[in-house]
Amino acid sequence: MLASCGGGDGSSASTEAVTTVPAAVPSPTPSPAVTPTAADASALPTEAGATAIIFAASDLPVRASPYIVGAATHFSYAALAGYDPDSVAQRFTDSGIRAFREDLYWNALAPDWDVTGAHLPQPLVTFLGKTTARPLYILNNGNAFIPGASPPVADAGQTAFAAYAQRAVAATTGRDAIYEIWNEWNRNVVRDKPVMVGPGDASDYRASLYYAPLAARATSAIKQVAPSAKVLVGAAGDDPDWQWTLDVLARGAAAQADGISAHIYNHCASTANRTASEALGRLTLLHSKIAGANGGRDLPLYVTEWGWPAGTNVCAVSAAKIATNVPQFLLHTAALPWVAGSWYYETKDSGVDPTNIQHNFGLYDANYAAKSAQCAFADASAVIADAKAMAVQSVDNGLTVIRVTTSRGLAIVAWSAVAGRQGRITVGGTAAYTTRTLCQATAAAASDRTVTIGEMPVVIDMPNASRLGVNARLL
Repeated sequence: MLASCGGGDGSSASTEAVTTVPAAVPSPTPSPAVTPTAADASALPTEAGATAIIFAASDLPVRASPYIVGAATHFSYAALAGYDPDSVAQRFTDSGIRAFREDLYWNALAPDWDVTGAHLPQPLVTFLGKTTARPLYILNNGNAFIPGASPPVADAGQTAFAAYAQRAVAATTGRDAIYEIWNEWNRNVVRDKPVMVGPGDASDYRASLYYAPLAARATSAIKQVAPSAKVLVGAAGDDPDWQWTLDVLARGAAAQADGISAHIYNHCASTANRTASEALGRLTLLHSKIAGANGGRDLPLYVTEWGWPAGTNVCAVSAAKIATNVPQFLLHTAALPWVAGSWYYETKDSGVDPTNIQHNFGLYDANYAAKSAQCAFADASAVIADAKAMAVQSVDNGLTVIRVTTSRGLAIVAWSAVAGRQGRITVGGTAAYTTRTLCQATAAAASDRTVTIGEMPVVIDMPNASRLGVNARLL
C-alpha cells in the first residue's frame, strides 16, 4: 500500500538535520515493590506558574476494550517487501506489537476462492501459525475478471465485492479479525491522475459518492454472515480537513460500521509540522466532526496507518525526531477513549533505497535491525499494557501529562511537545517514587522531588499510591 504524505502541501518541506539518537536501554529497571500502606501523595507545594494535577484511580475512565497496538505487514507481497514470517513474529514479540494489518487482495484470490483459506498467501498462513497477534484485513483492489468491478463502482461490481467480503470473512474466522473496506480509495482507486482534494464528483471514480455505497454494502454483507465482526470504513489517503471522509459518512457508509479508519501522516509538511502534536491535532478535528456527519452517531477512530519515514528524501524525518514522535503519538492516542487503536506503518523497511520514502517507514530496517524509534515504541507499548486506565491533559499548550493507574498504584507519563523546550514536574507528598525516561535506566527520586521533562516521554511511578499530585509547567 502507499503511505500518503499528509499534513501539508510539501512546498515548504526541507530535509531535517540528522542528529544522534542516544543509546537505548531496551529493558528498563523494574519499578519498586508495592508497600503495604497506600500513600496519599496529593499534597503539593505552592509553585508560581505551575498547573496542579491531582488524581486517584477512581478518577480515570476505564476502557471497554484494551487499546490495540498494531503494525502493518506485507505478507501479500512478501517476496517484494522482504517480509519473513519467523523474523516478523519475533519482532512483534520484541516490540509489544499485538495486532497486524494486512491486505486480502480480491483480484489475487478470486475467482477460485477456497473458503478454507487455502488460497491465502502462504507467508500469511505461516505467520498466523507463529503469532497470536490480532488481524486487521484490508478488503482491497478491484477484480478484472468481473465486469464493472475494476474498480467496483457499478452495481454488479459492488454486489460482487460484497460477496467477496463475505467469503473473506469465512476464510479468516477464529482470530477476532477486524475488516477494513479498501485502502485509500480517494488516492488509488484510479491512478496516474492529479491529487484529488475534497469529496470529488461523478466524473472521478475516486469520489466519495462511489466509495460510500460500496462500503455500506460490504459492511452489511459481512454483518449478515458474522454479526459480531468489526468493520471499519474510511481509510482515506491525504484528506485535507477530512472533507472526503466526512462526506463518506454523510452518505451513510458507516450506518452499520463499528469504526472509522484514519491515516495520519505529515512527513511532507514543513519541518516544524512533522510532529506527533500536529498529527494529533488533525485526529482530534476528525473526532469532533464524526457524529455530526454520521447522523448523530459517534464512532471510535482506528488509526490504521501512521508513522514517519527516515532516509534522504526531501520528506524524510530525522532519526532523533522519529524516536520521540513515535512514543508521543502512541501514548497520547492510548489515553484518548475515542481511539480504539493504531497500526504503525510499517513493521520493517520494504527496501534499501534511502531516497525512496516508501522504503523507509519501518520500525526495523530491511534486514530486521532495530531503528531509532523501536525501543521507545516497545517501551511505550509496555506502559500501555501495564495501564489499567489512562487520561491525558495538556499544560501550558506544550507539556503533555498522562495520568495512569496500574496494578501497583499510580503513575504519570509526561513529555514536552515543543521542540527545544523542557518541562518540569514536581511530585507531591513524601512517598517514594521512581522516574525514568523511556529506554533509559530507572532513577531514584531527586531530593527536591522535581523531574526534568524533555521530548522523550518520562514515566514517574509511585507504587501503592491512593492519590497522586504533581505540579507541571513548561519551562
